[in-house]
Amino acid sequence: MSVTIKDLKQAIDQLFPNPKNITEEAIQRACINRHYYLIYSTMLTVIRDNFPQYDMSRDGSFKNTGSHNRVFLVFEEIAELTDSKTAKMLSLQFTNFLTKRHKADYKLDETFSSGEYAQCLRYADRIPELAQALVDEQA
Repeated sequence: MSVTIKDLKQAIDQLFPNPKNITEEAIQRACINRHYYLIYSTMLTVIRDNFPQYDMSRDGSFKNTGSHNRVFLVFEEIAELTDSKTAKMLSLQFTNFLTKRHKADYKLDETFSSGEYAQCLRYADRIPELAQALVDEQA
């Protein structure tokens, strides 16, 4: 069985029905993890469907730089080639979200602040909007 982006979104909505009201750090970290992977999967779909010139495989456009980093590199290259501020903002927000997700997942001895949590929720909302804006401007 496989799942869709819509399935992932529904699962997140069921697991975390009111993410802005979560105050427990461990649950905030878990929420960010799920939101990040929804965004990652969404960006892979955006790239596949709208920027097919990019081969996201290990042997593809950016070789073995890490699957998550390749998403950042696609949008960074689009920004450089087209001078798109939207692509630049998308690349920066995606890599910032990845960095914060790493902290939430792996740096358990460091506090994950409520500000970082709120920023990640904003990234989860804003990144798909930026991706759609980029698709629209490149059309």
